[in-house]
Amino acid sequence: MKDDEKRVLLQMSDFQLRHIARFCNRFPDIYLKYHVLDSDNVSAGDDVSVQVTLKRRRTEVGPVIAPRYPGTKEQGWWLVVGDTMSNQLLAIKRVITLQRKSKVKLDFAAPAEAGTRNYTLYFMCDSYKGCDREYNFTLNVKEAMAEDDS
Repeated sequence: MKDDEKRVLLQMSDFQLRHIARFCNRFPDIYLKYHVLDSDNVSAGDDVSVQVTLKRRRTEVGPVIAPRYPGTKEQGWWLVVGDTMSNQLLAIKRVITLQRKSKVKLDFAAPAEAGTRNYTLYFMCDSYKGCDREYNFTLNVKEAMAEDDS
């Protein structure tokens, strides 16, 4: 299919096609990998750390295309750890700059009681609809070690 035929099929002007292409090239494609540090040795009340690696793939970096926004809007990204069973927010961190690659560590306290806990890591964008992601992980919390009174 030739370009002229495609344009007739889409019934869009060159300006509209350029606008769509610009938006698609700017829409974020971000790979997320996470790891709960020392997850096999978490006791009740311990600090828990989640290491998150974010990597932007093949997209332009720059302001959000938001023609109705009154000024320049930069992409805002948030990492959140939550417990959906108790409806608690455990950790939140704003990713200030997400150019090509970022490493972020989120810290929160393990529950005071031993047992298996299910948590959700949320990756959210304040600028683009459809970018938010959720990752579920389980943490096996052991009984707290008794303190020596020596």
